[in-house]
Amino acid sequence: MHSFLLHTYALLFTLVAMILRLLAPLNRRLAAQLKARSGVAQLAPSLAQERARFRHCVVFFCSSAGEFEQAKPLIARLTTSGSVFVHVIFFSQSGLAFAQARNETISCCLSPLTDTASAWGWLFSALRPTITCVVRHELWPGFLTAARRFGHLYLIDASCSQGERRGAQKRRLRSYLLRMFHGIYTVNPSDSAYFRSTYGIAAERLSCVGDSKYDRVIERAKERTSQITEYRALLALWSPKPEVKRLVLGSAYAEEVSLWLAARALRQAEDPLWQIVIAPHHVTAEFLDDIEHSCQKQGLSTVRMSAMQQGLTPGPQGAMVVLIDSMGILSEVYGTATAALVGGALHHQVHNVLEPACHGLALAFGPAYKNSQEAIHLVDLGLATVVTTAADLAAWWRQLDHQSHSMSQNVQAAVVGLAGASDRIMTTWRAHLGS
Repeated sequence: MHSFLLHTYALLFTLVAMILRLLAPLNRRLAAQLKARSGVAQLAPSLAQERARFRHCVVFFCSSAGEFEQAKPLIARLTTSGSVFVHVIFFSQSGLAFAQARNETISCCLSPLTDTASAWGWLFSALRPTITCVVRHELWPGFLTAARRFGHLYLIDASCSQGERRGAQKRRLRSYLLRMFHGIYTVNPSDSAYFRSTYGIAAERLSCVGDSKYDRVIERAKERTSQITEYRALLALWSPKPEVKRLVLGSAYAEEVSLWLAARALRQAEDPLWQIVIAPHHVTAEFLDDIEHSCQKQGLSTVRMSAMQQGLTPGPQGAMVVLIDSMGILSEVYGTATAALVGGALHHQVHNVLEPACHGLALAFGPAYKNSQEAIHLVDLGLATVVTTAADLAAWWRQLDHQSHSMSQNVQAAVVGLAGASDRIMTTWRAHLGS
């Protein structure tokens, strides 16, 4: 029965692909997607040659850049031996663009256009993976069927998603797909219990090891010390006074900027002096202009990071507010700061709190933070503050004027305490890799 359903599914997928090819000339974005995925069969021979130089191969299937970052700690551990060829398959074209923009040396490609045994067969026949690893999701029937036939199949960083659909048909399909994995590594015990009770996954296939994203954020911070030093010197050059503390509004929306300005008005005459760095979640000319206008109304001098980097000379007063007008540097900017107001949770959901936490920053964010396990963890430990009003933010900010170094150490320790998933996973994988 399952074989019949898979054949029917593959046929429908092939028909959809044919329709998409017919529509491609009418849509430039669609045409670009199809072109990027059209060369899988042509790619296979060169991949086979590369893979043949190694004893083993491990394949990672990542949705996009975020999942790739979560795979990075495992990739680093695998490549140090010199006997493992690592290949990354991205579902999203933006994920591949992310890897290419950062000059990643790991072999990468996009997933085939159709989720069929023949499409995946080109890749898996060339790669002959010892292990195939899905990061978090991407449960495609054709992919999982082919991957299982070639080697050991694992799911890492598995957890109960807030947006997961709970209908009976969805549960049955997801249960069928999850049972294809030889092992599922969950983030916490409640996730393991969820996979057992909801999808009937046998306990021996579930291992609670934590989340590899904690390993990645810690390792990335250690990798980027030179960039952090560079940004710290640049920001210090523009500081209003030689010794100031620095507050970062990270992944900020208009809500965070407005709340900060209102909080500043409540404590305007208080010392010590702070330099504010605002990193918008959406970097647009309109939003940057709006922030500058709002700051000027309160008499605050501003400068954009791009101008600083291009050699603009600071005036005698420096700049009270620095605007980050490019993407990809927020993690390093956090490393220069004392505290962070993390965006998103005043109106929707909190963004990444791990990056500031791994640098030991004092943390605040809005009330909509339950989408983030690490945010919940830090609030429960009393290491992050939930703010709703300008008075809340002003009170938290006032406490930071004389914050002790021990608080910073406690925040860092809380993140380090969550690390270790990658090493736990590697303990199992070494048995397959003979190392």
